[in-house]
Parts: sequence; C-alpha cells; structure tokens
Amino acid sequence: MDSNKPKYQKLKEYLKKTIIDSELKSGDRIPSENVLSAKFNISRHTVRKALGELVNEGWLITTQGKGTFIRDTEINNHKERRIIAVMTTYLSDYIFPSIIRGIDQVLAENGYNIVLCCTNNRFDTESICLQNLLSQNINGLIVETTKSALPNPNLDIYHEFQKRNIPVLFMHGSYKGFKAASVFEDDVEAGYIAAKHLIELNHTKIGCIFKIDDIQGHARYEGFIKAHREHNLTVSDNNTLWFDTADLSYKIKENGPVEELINECTAIVCYNEQVAIKMIDIIRAKNIQVPDRISLVSFDDSDLATASEIKITTVAHPKEKLGMEAAKIMLRMLSEPGLNVSVRIKPELVIRASTGPVQSNEANSAHHT
Repeated sequence: MDSNKPKYQKLKEYLKKTIIDSELKSGDRIPSENVLSAKFNISRHTVRKALGELVNEGWLITTQGKGTFIRDTEINNHKERRIIAVMTTYLSDYIFPSIIRGIDQVLAENGYNIVLCCTNNRFDTESICLQNLLSQNINGLIVETTKSALPNPNLDIYHEFQKRNIPVLFMHGSYKGFKAASVFEDDVEAGYIAAKHLIELNHTKIGCIFKIDDIQGHARYEGFIKAHREHNLTVSDNNTLWFDTADLSYKIKENGPVEELINECTAIVCYNEQVAIKMIDIIRAKNIQVPDRISLVSFDDSDLATASEIKITTVAHPKEKLGMEAAKIMLRMLSEPGLNVSVRIKPELVIRASTGPVQSNEANSAHHT
C-alpha cells in the first residue's frame, strides 16, 4: 500500500481486501479496536475513524454491546456505496431543477448517484426526510436550508449525521448551532445591486418585499439598506413588507398590504420572480404601467423572469453553477474529513424591461436623511 496514505486509510483498505478475498465473511465479527490498534501500531482513535467510515460506506455494521460485524455481501456487493443525498425546499419548479442538475452532473462524473428529498420549507417534513436518509446509508448530505432565519428544531438529527461521519453541506444558508460547510449566493450584494440600479435611475421612494423566515430575505434587505445609506436615502418601514412561507398569498394580493407600496413608491424590489409576477398582475389590473409609473426588480433570473409580457429586471442566481460548486465541495469533504469551508458566489444584475427612469419628479419626492 502507498506509504503516504493516512494510517486510517490503510486500515480501511486492508479490511476491504479481507472482505473481498472472503477472509472475512458476512456476519463475521471483526477484531476489536485493541487488537487492530496493536496489529497496525496505530491509535484506537485512528481505528475508530477507519471503522466509522466503513460503517458509513456499507461494509460494516455495529451492534451496541456486541461489536462490529461484516455486513451482508449482497448489500455491499463488494463495492462502496456511493450515494449523496440532496434535500431541497422544493424540487420540480422555479430554480431548483437547475441546481439539482448541476449537482448531479458533477457527482455522476465522479461515480456518485444522488437521492432527492423535499421539505416544502417545513420543519416537520425536514425531520421526516432526515430520519429516512439516516436509514439509507448515504455517503454525504447536501441541504438547501429550511426556514433558515429561524431556530431549527432538527439539529439533534443533524448532529447524528456528524456522529456517523457523514459530511453535511448547506446551500443558501446555515443553521445556528450546527457547524457545517456552506455554499451560497452573496445575497447582501444581491440586495445592494438591485437597490443601487433603481437609485441610479433616480428613484428615491423605493419599496421592498422580502421573506422573513429565510435568511436570504434578511441578507437581501441588508444590501437594500446599504445602497440607500450610500446615497443618503432613508428606508421607510411603511414601504417595507415582510411575508413568510405560509402567508404569501395573503400578503401579495389586490387590496392587500401591497397597496401602500403601489400608492407610495415609484419602484419596488421583490424577493423573487414569483412575487414580482404577482405584483405585475396587481399593478396592471389598476391600469398602472410598468415601468413608466412603477419599476420592479426581482431576484433569481428564473424562467418566470421572461415568461410574462413584461420581462423582469433581476439579480441572477447562479443556479446550476451553485449546484456544481456544491457537488465539488462535497467531493472534497469526502476526501478530506473535517473540511469546513464557506464559499460565496457573486451575483449579477440582468437588466430588462421592468425598470426605467423616474417619469415624474412630483411622484418621486425624495426621502433624504
């Protein structure tokens, strides 16, 4: 064996060879930690690391109080299981198919399959997904965070993945109280360039609609504030609307809370294209022109951005690029146990027909500090 390989890796290869060569058979108990430690002149900690990874990869099974045994060869089939779980808030629409496609492309090229599950942005569904994945003997877990601005009630299950040496990578956010690698769009920068674009078009009364239970909404609002501060403009509470997963349809509707934004503002920054499309419908039902009377900017550059008659100016989400980056980080985590990185991807503004300069000075009286 390669003398430069870590000691735990050498032990793993030795045990795999004994299984493949049938020196150890299904159901056989492997030697104790003390025996393996003495035989290979390594610490018990190193032995435990090797055994833990072999359990995760499907070669061994540990029974509490009895020891560690060779798993049924029909299960491991003399090969490592190479499965990465991908858990997202949604699966079949919006930007999620592109993200998943990026993940799958990179993992497939490296011999891994993926299993998918969806939380619908609900903690109870996330709990069910995580429990199911714990029973599937996966090698790693890529998670698009659920309600990432809120305390997460499932951290005990995430810690179970840690105990089993299964690497966890978060996309779009992270959970307070759980240390893990992450990859995300720079949403503060996204909010900043969205607001800055409107300010450069001489808008000074700019409303915003952001999501309160996902951390992206908070970060985009932070960038929104930053752009206003740089240009000595105030952010009005009356022109700021927050919604959560459950009340989107209640908040974003005709004769709803958005009416004040439409009446008071010459431009609105929308949390995503789903919100922007709803706003366009509400605004046009009032015979108000976009962008002549109201300009709109959204986020993500999903298919919805160009699906309506009015093409939407948007801050593009990296989508497939983010998925590919997530997969590459996961592969590094598998080869470098304990790796903890945070990768931030810079967003880009895509200017289309939903934004334009202010048409009336009277309609755009400034709120200056």
